[in-house]
Amino acid sequence: MLNVLVVDDDKLVRQGLISTMPWADFGLRVVGEARNGEKALELLETQEVDLLLTDLAMPVMSGLELMRHVRKRYPQIFIVVLTLHQDFSYIQEALRLGAIDYIAKVQLEEERFEEVLRRIRSRIDSEQNKNSRSFEHASPSDGGYALIGGEEAQLKDAIDRMTTDFRAPDFKSVPRLAAWLALDAAEDERLADILNLTLSDPRPGCSLLRLNGLHGFGTSEIAAGLSAYLDGEWFYAQQPGKKAYVLDFADWRQAADPESGIPHGTQPQILRELLHRGARLGWVHDAEAFEGLLADLASLRLPAARLHGELLGWGYAWNAVYEAASGRRLELPGRIGTWYEAESFLRRVREQLGIALGSRLYSVEVRASVTRAAALVHERLSEPLQAGQLAQEVNMSRSYFSQCFRDILGVTFNEYVRQKRIDRACTLLAETRNTVQWVAERIGYADEKYFSRIFREQTGLLPSEFRQRHLPEGTNVR
Repeated sequence: MLNVLVVDDDKLVRQGLISTMPWADFGLRVVGEARNGEKALELLETQEVDLLLTDLAMPVMSGLELMRHVRKRYPQIFIVVLTLHQDFSYIQEALRLGAIDYIAKVQLEEERFEEVLRRIRSRIDSEQNKNSRSFEHASPSDGGYALIGGEEAQLKDAIDRMTTDFRAPDFKSVPRLAAWLALDAAEDERLADILNLTLSDPRPGCSLLRLNGLHGFGTSEIAAGLSAYLDGEWFYAQQPGKKAYVLDFADWRQAADPESGIPHGTQPQILRELLHRGARLGWVHDAEAFEGLLADLASLRLPAARLHGELLGWGYAWNAVYEAASGRRLELPGRIGTWYEAESFLRRVREQLGIALGSRLYSVEVRASVTRAAALVHERLSEPLQAGQLAQEVNMSRSYFSQCFRDILGVTFNEYVRQKRIDRACTLLAETRNTVQWVAERIGYADEKYFSRIFREQTGLLPSEFRQRHLPEGTNVR
């Protein structure tokens, strides 16, 4: 059984989660609860916890701050965040801090308990199955071979069948490195044996990396360089079915050195432009634009964790459109191990979005125009939004645009705008201290009274009542 700690400033929410969720059916049990991050850290000092379920907006210490502490002190704990609304920036930050999933509280209100726990348990099992361990290995000379990845049992068997003694402390901390074989030029004939050993196993995950150009580098330098390579470029180098790779270590070190004059990393402006293109969804119905997006994204060489976070950020934006069109959510990846997996995810998303938005009644051009209009709504919630205005921008007549929008997305243009504005208002009310008038203006309503009436029609609460329920106690509102 995995031990669970529930953290939420709302006592009723905590009690509801603990008493109504079928924890035991999924190998989970609640061992504690806390009303804020500070109390949660106190419990973690005395109670063994495997899964932390935490709200984001709490007094004293927020969920994000709690996650930062837990990541440093208890990195083995899995974290799932609770969120009132799908605020992309907050959820994305939580996932960058290591959360394996998020739960929208509306799912709990709809009593989708088993679905939620099944997804969480699946994520945990997946992460546990993908963990690997490091071994100690020998020091290098002219060349070397790195045995990378694979499952623990497979790698232990491979190492046991080799005759060399692998005991180099410098390589102990290299991630995903199962074995390091340091060979002199005279020993190079052993490559055939090593290749046969590695490539004969049909199971995926175990690869052989030949390193050339090691002369003049010490073991600590090679270990550090190999670690950097496996954390960066290796993500992009791996290909399905390929098990043997070659790296010229000296050349790679020069290219990776910021002082060498070769660009390394990413430029924020280029990344922002690319992320904007991805969120706009124009590539869903444009194959050339999609291939260009893939190529540009790969060329940035984002670290795997950063790329995963950006893809999830895109995914939450895409889900706003996908849910409106299909009533379902896109399945977002809990982990991405290679660029090939990232590319496969994007191709799958494009296909799903294309189907959801692809009514046979309309051409590719019309579907692309409606998709673009929906993306523009998200960007301009604080501005006046009229169907005629957006219809003109996407080169359609107002009446035809309204008909296509309703048929493709399943709601009228005005209903779509109203719902997205109320969603944004809920986030601002729960997570800022600004006045109701300020919130109204940020979502396109100049009249606070009119905004309050619309908000109550949609949520059953006045904005002030909603805020009292969700803003941390003791917070001063301007």
